[in-house]
Amino acid sequence: MYIGAVTKQTGASAKAVRLYETLGLLGQVQRKGAYRYYSAAQLNQVMLIRQAQQLGFRLAELNKVLGLDADNPDWPALLQHLADKQVAVQVEIKRLQQLEQQLQLAVQDITQCASLVPLPAVTACA
Repeated sequence: MYIGAVTKQTGASAKAVRLYETLGLLGQVQRKGAYRYYSAAQLNQVMLIRQAQQLGFRLAELNKVLGLDADNPDWPALLQHLADKQVAVQVEIKRLQQLEQQLQLAVQDITQCASLVPLPAVTACA
């Protein structure tokens, strides 16, 4: 299929698909005349790349597990990357929860201090 069909089916832009090709993430793309012609496996690869990007993976990370053989990704390495990403997300969640607690304490402290400060008198306008 031509690049237009790939973009329509995957939601990736033509520029993104060409970038994936340039980075070696799609393997060798065939040509029909002057046009690129993508296989069903390459279409699936584009969908996998987009899904991985939505999960927070960078193309450089994907190149390590997908770029070697586009028709046969390194599934164990990809699974390990997913596990590593899960751990990183869990660590970030804990960090953000701690930050939330600190913010909550700061709000309480400021609220307490603000209640001790007398408000300026409001004067009525004539």
